[in-house]
Amino acid sequence: MTKDIEVAIITELDRALDIAEAYFVLKQKDIIPYSTSRLNNNFIAALDEMSAKCSKATTGFTNLITSLAIKAALGDSVDIRYHQTQIQSQTDRPAGFNFRGVSEKVIYFWLSTHEFVCAKSGWQTRTFERPKPYMLNYDENIGDIKDAFLTCYDQIEGHRQDALAALVFLLWRQLQLRDAMRIALAIPTISDVLQITGYFQLHFNHRYSDTRGASRLPVLALYSLYEVLVKELNRYDGKTLKPLEAHSAADSRTGALGDIEVVNPDGTIFEVLEIKHGIAISKEIVESVKRKIRGNSVSRYYVLTTHNQHEPNAGVFEEIENIKKSLGCQLIVNGVIPSIRYYLRMLSNPCLVFPLYADLLSTDTAIAFEHKDAWNKIAIGDVR
Repeated sequence: MTKDIEVAIITELDRALDIAEAYFVLKQKDIIPYSTSRLNNNFIAALDEMSAKCSKATTGFTNLITSLAIKAALGDSVDIRYHQTQIQSQTDRPAGFNFRGVSEKVIYFWLSTHEFVCAKSGWQTRTFERPKPYMLNYDENIGDIKDAFLTCYDQIEGHRQDALAALVFLLWRQLQLRDAMRIALAIPTISDVLQITGYFQLHFNHRYSDTRGASRLPVLALYSLYEVLVKELNRYDGKTLKPLEAHSAADSRTGALGDIEVVNPDGTIFEVLEIKHGIAISKEIVESVKRKIRGNSVSRYYVLTTHNQHEPNAGVFEEIENIKKSLGCQLIVNGVIPSIRYYLRMLSNPCLVFPLYADLLSTDTAIAFEHKDAWNKIAIGDVR
């Protein structure tokens, strides 16, 4: 991809956003004439479904935004169904570059800058990476967005629909979603440890449609606790809490040893927390931890889960002892809720975690409106 193409893609994204914002300020929730007058009903329905499921299917949504932006910039000279150079010999309109690179280098940063839903890449899962064009008969399992996703590609290339109008529609929906998510978050003033723990437990276990965001909640809760712990406990004198990685970022790519890391003044890792949501801790999980920390001087590593079965079984306990003997690292397996309760009792003022948690809920890209709304209802006692 040349610099000129990159500039053209960003120009089309900015153009689409300008149009979407002009309609958004009118607060018309059910219609955007710019798009509905240019696109057929089948395409609008597919785009609407992609918008409705964007928080859960961030990879597919980012994939589609990437391809539509490329199409808007390059027009009929490219068939966006052929997203990889290795399959572009199958079309007489090849792009000449892989769309994944555009997604990672251009689209992710543009979407995140505007606080829109996005993944670090629209090709970060294997089902989107297959060297096959996105035809209606694409046989990979890409979840419940599959029909809508493939319909969008078919409408653009098979029915010559307007890519810019499609981008405008998706960004208009994103503006609505972003506006809805900007709600004031409740910050309780209670200091009772059991009551605070109960709030967190209710928030983690609420029934959400977006399970991806739900699995992020215990990470944010424990991170907010550690923000206070590292300031108050002598154990953490001189230590620093590393910023959280994005929820979609794989440890193998970032080099992180876990979800939460405390580092020494020299930058080496002192303490790590790996948090699982609804998953019992198995020997395989502990063995994975062993591989991660080999070669690192980690003092303590916590593997915590929201699963009811959080006590280590015989196999897990044996592996814990092996890690302690061979690597000198204290590995602790426990439940998230018992750990939160324990940490809160160490704090001079347990309610200090609430403003920190609220701030993380408001800024973390994995957190959707439903997670924020649930927190507010829990905080005021309106939970059904």
